[in-house]
Amino acid sequence: MSNENRPQVSDIPTEVSDSPAAEICENITEASDMPTVVRDNIAEASDSPKEFSDSSPAAVCDNITDASDMPTVVSDNLAEASNMPPVVPDNMVGASDIPKEVSDIPKEASDIPKEASESSTAAVSDKETEAIDMSVVVRDNIVEVCDNLQSKDLRSRKFALITIDFVVEKSKLSEELLVTFFDGVYLHLLQCYSDRYEFMREGGIKGVTKFVLRMPPNDFHLVNILTIIEERMGQQETLEKSEEIRLELIKQLHEILGYFIKNGKVLSLQASYDKIVCVLKKAVRDDYHVVKREAFNCIVTVSQKVDTYTFQAHVEPLAKAIYPALNHKHAEVRRNAVKALAQLALHINPKEEALSQLIMEVSPLLMDSMPLVRREVGEMGVLMLLELRDRYSYFERILPLVLSCLADTTPEVVNYIQPLWVKCGRQYFDENEAELQKQEIADLPVVNYPINVQRPTIGCRALVQRTLRVLMLITRESTDWKDNVRMHSLKLLYQYVLHAEAAMTAKFFEIFPEISRACRDEEVEVNKEAYKVADIMGRLFSYADWCEHGFDGLAKNAREGYLKSFYYMFKVSCGVKEEDLLRVSRILIEPEFSQCLKIYFQDYVIKLVQVILKKCNINTMDPTDNTIDISNDNLTLSVDIADEFLKNVYITTMKVMALSYESEHSIARDIKIRGYSILQQLAEKRGTTIDGLHEELFTSALAYVVDLDAPIDERSEPLLLFYGLIAIGNFHHTYMEQLKSKILLVWKHYKNMAKIKVFSAISIAMLKWENTVTTALSVEKSAEILKDFVDIIVVPHLLWRAGAHAEAMRTFATATICTISQGAPAEAKIILPKYIGYMSNLLEDNSTATRHNAIKCLFNFGEIPVEDLRLAAYATLQRLDDPSADIRVLAIHAIPHLKPKFEKAKGEEGEYEHTIWETFIERAVNMFLLHYEGPEKRVQAAIKIALIELSKTYPKICQNCYKKTISMTSVDSELAKLGNELSINT
Repeated sequence: MSNENRPQVSDIPTEVSDSPAAEICENITEASDMPTVVRDNIAEASDSPKEFSDSSPAAVCDNITDASDMPTVVSDNLAEASNMPPVVPDNMVGASDIPKEVSDIPKEASDIPKEASESSTAAVSDKETEAIDMSVVVRDNIVEVCDNLQSKDLRSRKFALITIDFVVEKSKLSEELLVTFFDGVYLHLLQCYSDRYEFMREGGIKGVTKFVLRMPPNDFHLVNILTIIEERMGQQETLEKSEEIRLELIKQLHEILGYFIKNGKVLSLQASYDKIVCVLKKAVRDDYHVVKREAFNCIVTVSQKVDTYTFQAHVEPLAKAIYPALNHKHAEVRRNAVKALAQLALHINPKEEALSQLIMEVSPLLMDSMPLVRREVGEMGVLMLLELRDRYSYFERILPLVLSCLADTTPEVVNYIQPLWVKCGRQYFDENEAELQKQEIADLPVVNYPINVQRPTIGCRALVQRTLRVLMLITRESTDWKDNVRMHSLKLLYQYVLHAEAAMTAKFFEIFPEISRACRDEEVEVNKEAYKVADIMGRLFSYADWCEHGFDGLAKNAREGYLKSFYYMFKVSCGVKEEDLLRVSRILIEPEFSQCLKIYFQDYVIKLVQVILKKCNINTMDPTDNTIDISNDNLTLSVDIADEFLKNVYITTMKVMALSYESEHSIARDIKIRGYSILQQLAEKRGTTIDGLHEELFTSALAYVVDLDAPIDERSEPLLLFYGLIAIGNFHHTYMEQLKSKILLVWKHYKNMAKIKVFSAISIAMLKWENTVTTALSVEKSAEILKDFVDIIVVPHLLWRAGAHAEAMRTFATATICTISQGAPAEAKIILPKYIGYMSNLLEDNSTATRHNAIKCLFNFGEIPVEDLRLAAYATLQRLDDPSADIRVLAIHAIPHLKPKFEKAKGEEGEYEHTIWETFIERAVNMFLLHYEGPEKRVQAAIKIALIELSKTYPKICQNCYKKTISMTSVDSELAKLGNELSINT
């Protein structure tokens, strides 16, 4: 080689002069550890700088145990370590571990030690710099590297890879020399891809990648590399069994394709699309999830820069290969799969069904458990809205991807998608500026817009308003068997209503039935979401346009779902007219609504009644409840409408309260409270009290109690309604005749348990007779009405009849007599003495409750002729031996309250009645004194009270009886102590 073609000495890197060799020798066990190319170029180790060991062959030598680790050809060509020169000449380029400092070789020939010039491939004069032909050195190294790569010895192949790694990473060869070197070794290097050892395959892959990234992009090498990758991974049966090596192959593919794209060589990839797609299709199906993720990233990189026309044919097969990964167990795999499909969607043929299928495959991930996956789906929708060429044709399918993220439960997802969605709306506004500017001018704020909800921009709203055909698909999912699907459907529907506003009113008749079904869903969360949708519909839809469909739907479907959805829409609607309020009241008064036995249905009937009252300035709500939001239309009802409206409201409220009166559900208590609040407001509106309201309108509510002549049980709706009306409305003189006729129908046709229930209601209502009837009439008139009622309804059941049901009827009939004595004391003194004849038998009844009620009746019977009272008095006295302690105590207390009526005064001729009664009193006192010695403290206390009362009325009788009894007892007895407390002079 001529000197002109050799590089000058000044071209040698200056770092060599500073490179140490002393420490190299410490890490080399034998001379055979050095490659042959070092043979003539190593000087004395002691003359080399110390820094050489930091990154020179020391790293290699650490892994080599003895001379046998290196090719044998090295040992014949290595000089003594003590003769190593202080510099390493340029033919060391192919060595594997020469450090970066080699670049610092002195540029002047005078700086190079003499020993170095003697060992170089060409002699260098001490005073003259000769060029060194680097190509010769590269060529020599190529031969050696190729030989080592073909060697059967693993250590030789490994050393060859180390040499290549140094050439690429640490040497400063020009691109031309790198290309020359790679051209010479690439075929042998590619053979490492099929080496039996994984680290050799990995080293070969990394070596090729490093070469390609340092060289100018070359189509020839790209094809060769892609061919070998396809051979290893793109076959029907994957040849590469190692997961890690497959990952390295995909990484290499990603880096090389990215390098070509970065350098503007996208067109160079077109010829290899088949190979690239073949490998990627196999990689996205790989079992190793990291390989999948790298393949997805590679697809994203390629898809962002390729030409749609040339790449379009490969998009659909690649997308189909990705679809299974959307169900992968790792969230990152699902997320990366969506990201890859988002880029592929921009190149897919929109004229076919492939894009629709892609969106359909991705849509289920909107309900993914991981927020990042859901966010990625939303970002995919935004990307398609902004960049998809045929996006206007696919707005209907794309928008759900974005709107679902706006309704996401995770704030991070909403906050990320919201500005992107605004950007989409801005772009759509710019593209349709001429049309939307006119709409913007006429865009007025919504009167009853939801609080704490930001109104979408006009561009976003216009974008949604043109895609309402998809609503049927959304509402259909609201009836899906999966809870999360129903929930997602309702959240998406909420976003559509929020954006479309009044423009969506035309779709009301389509979505109203579906929302109604969702309002009665078994899942509480689904119910709440359905309520939100109904609420936003009532706020944003045009009331004048949907009210007719709403009223018709409610009237024809007396179901809980329709009632709930109508309630939430109607309560926040604006523009309600008084005719509409009357229409609602007419619907609610129907038996299908106000006579339903479902407690939740009853609850919403009462709530709707409160709404229609509030809209006409009759507030029955709790003023401290901030959760109630009802639009007040400030309506003033006209006279002809007000009467019917208030009457309907009263009847509806009474019927609902009556049917829930006996319910033990927690909501029943709320219904009762709200019902009484409504009645109170109605009474104030009509200038009366609740009792006055009952007197005026109760007959109208009682008219809805029908079918009492049918033999039905106590849980039937007519009987429960009748029972509740009696218990709530009580007795008033205006409708006593109607009540009696209804009760007689029950006595005649109903079963015994039904009769008992009605009797219990009568007893409850009778307790308030003094407040409901007596106040409106005179005592005499009230007593006449009461006697007529008792004679017809109660007395027939006081007579003894066999059977358990007859016994129960006697008990309740007796309880009714008892409540009369308590609830109507003035009337009781007039009418009850006529029924004293029944008491003696009732006091001896087998039923403890009957005996108990019979004794309680005697406390307020008033004055009774002695002949009539005598039997009842002795029967009462016999109750001192009753098995029930309560009855024994009551009997003791009752005897002093018995008031005999004497026809003649004492001392007159024929005044035997006094004797009869005094005989009874004497016997009663003796019985009291006898039982006073018993062990029961309650009985003793009752006897003491009774004796004190009797001693005031009959002191002599009590004194005589006490003396007679005390004479037969000990001085220390309880009876002796009683005398000191009684007003008896012993």
